[in-house]
Amino acid sequence: MKTRRSIPELDLARIAPLAINEKKKALQQLKLGWPPYSYNPMRASNLDILNVSAGPLAELPRTPWPSIAVDIARRCNGDADAIAANLRAGEGLYNFASEFNLTGRRHEFFSLAIGLSEKVSYWSPVVIALEKRAVVPFIDPRRSKKLSPEGRLFVFSMMNEHIRVADPDFADVALAILQFRNTATGVRPVVSFFDDGLKLWSFADLDEMVRETYRLWEEVLEGREAESRRSAKKGPLI
Repeated sequence: MKTRRSIPELDLARIAPLAINEKKKALQQLKLGWPPYSYNPMRASNLDILNVSAGPLAELPRTPWPSIAVDIARRCNGDADAIAANLRAGEGLYNFASEFNLTGRRHEFFSLAIGLSEKVSYWSPVVIALEKRAVVPFIDPRRSKKLSPEGRLFVFSMMNEHIRVADPDFADVALAILQFRNTATGVRPVVSFFDDGLKLWSFADLDEMVRETYRLWEEVLEGREAESRRSAKKGPLI
């Protein structure tokens, strides 16, 4: 049985809301494989960065950035590009948390099943206090191919369905997407977006977007495989 190759979550959010012709073009340009580096080292420290790792009852001093930076760099296993990228975004998020005096608690929202077999997690496992509101954030650290306005609407709609609609205890929670400015060097400052005033898509809308995207994705993959077979039959030119 052929393994079905999943679309990375951020790429799915970027591509799924597009019109069908634009969607297929974006999928044809999508390349699978390992990126130059991952932001997982930063993500592993997000609870410390956002000042929520101590838990709702503990009153411990804020973890200093240098200590967090050491942990992030260690997880990069000596990859200089990964260290630089993760520290630049991580320090930007840390500065944002300090500026707004963030506090919070951990809450595991788990993943959302959608489409035929996809599971997505467009949220961090935390509820933070930001500007006197309880907020569930999603963090998008990419420098390129980050979430567009339509991609953010897709993510906000997913968050709304899974967090607010599914659980009355979170009906009034605010939703935020945290992205980062691209800078030539140094810290990348956070840019925050909220879903205030947005008309969100329903679960049925989202489900159809995902299903259509994967139908087109299968066509793209089949086309790539057919081209690969044709190239193999031609053999070497000399």
